Amino acid sequence: MRSLKIIFILAISSFLFGNAFASSIDNITAIDNNTVELTTSSDVVLSDTKVDWDVKLLKDVPVSFSAKDTENNKKVLVNLSWDLIANNSYSLITILGWEWNIDFKIGNFLEWEFVNSNLLEWEKWIAKVKVIDSRTIEIYFTDALTESTFEFKILSEIELSWLKAVSTNKFALEVAKNIEKSTNYIVMVLSLIDADGKKVSFNEDLYDLSTPASLALAVPEQPVTVAQPVPDPVPETATGNLEEVAKTLDRTPETGTTSTIIIMLALLWSLGFFFRKNFVK
Repeated sequence: MRSLKIIFILAISSFLFGNAFASSIDNITAIDNNTVELTTSSDVVLSDTKVDWDVKLLKDVPVSFSAKDTENNKKVLVNLSWDLIANNSYSLITILGWEWNIDFKIGNFLEWEFVNSNLLEWEKWIAKVKVIDSRTIEIYFTDALTESTFEFKILSEIELSWLKAVSTNKFALEVAKNIEKSTNYIVMVLSLIDADGKKVSFNEDLYDLSTPASLALAVPEQPVTVAQPVPDPVPETATGNLEEVAKTLDRTPETGTTSTIIIMLALLWSLGFFFRKNFVK
């Protein structure tokens, strides 16, 4: 994901200055929750045995709102339309404003702050991302922002298993797990080799894909877990007190029984000594 920003910018540049004679992808369809099929223009002829490829499938997390903080001119507030998912990697890309980006990963829980550890002292870049909740993040920059409007893309790469030719100008992508219904994705075609071993030149590199609500299920859907805050730790003092009380309760009966036996033995020994002294001459 570290090079995703460069790839994305190059793809946009290719879209703006594309070759008029380049090939095209005429149709892209989610066949089911495990397969995406792409149909190219008829001039493309793919090998029916092996296709060399470099294609990425990216889940588009829509941004509903972004604005510079009114009190801190180094901070931008971003609200998401969807929740951040646990155990997922994300790439935040600036579309409008300065060309900044940062990658961050959500583990089992929201970790609150993701500091840009690769930031050099003199660089003007994103210093850190702070997660407020599963739909709200704050972006902190190293320098004061002069722009007033920002637009961001937040993308998460979906792992692919393979690509194979379906016909001479049609190929299918298999997803490692599954894609979701009623969800927006971006297909990025970086490289595709035809039957003659030549790289196909497309007039666009980025293609939108929206899955329907009635998406067929070819594989079981993987559970989607919304990232939750880190649970509050149990105070050590409280735990310690409970453990001490439990230990005391466990040993009280034994201690009481032992004490009673010792007292009785001491009493018998005293009585025996008394009788021996007074009655045995």
